[in-house]
Amino acid sequence: MKHVATLLSITLAACSSSLPTRYVIERDLGQYHYRRYQETLDAEIPIAGNRAHGHTAAYLKRNARGVDAISAFVTVYDRPAKLTERLRSELAALPGYELKTEKVAGQYAWLLASGSDASFWIWPSGQYVVKLGAPLGQSLPDVVAEPYAELYPSDLDSFGHAREGAASGGKEPEAEDTDDPAEKPGTLAEAKPKG
Repeated sequence: MKHVATLLSITLAACSSSLPTRYVIERDLGQYHYRRYQETLDAEIPIAGNRAHGHTAAYLKRNARGVDAISAFVTVYDRPAKLTERLRSELAALPGYELKTEKVAGQYAWLLASGSDASFWIWPSGQYVVKLGAPLGQSLPDVVAEPYAELYPSDLDSFGHAREGAASGGKEPEAEDTDDPAEKPGTLAEAKPKG
């Protein structure tokens, strides 16, 4: 029953909040000051057969050492189907990065971390993919993570796969799988009349 209530509250939150016109949050978030917007013409993580474009924002906060910068990148794909597994395999294959699943703003996200680069928290939400980045060794501030998680509820479960019923769910077909029966071995399309 608790899971039903959680799913209902996430669904209601998703339905009640409309997405920003340019997909990123263009205002200050807590002590982080919004600084810029940029649209990209392609995806940061391209998926064959699923066109996409991205939207970025930067948030800055002054501190004793200088300036902390948090980045946000929202990619909009044409179709959500099978997006989670395709992204997961692309991210897992990146050299020099470790991919694991952790909670961000009460939802699950992939943490993509390297010993020499910034850390990134990434999650699919239907046809959208959110990527928030923080400088090396810093955690993602809640004042940035929470509003993005509210706008784009994560499709991930605790194992980093798509939750049951998530729009971005579905398994990737095997390499020889095809929708065209003429291309499948052992089908009627292969049978030739004897003559």
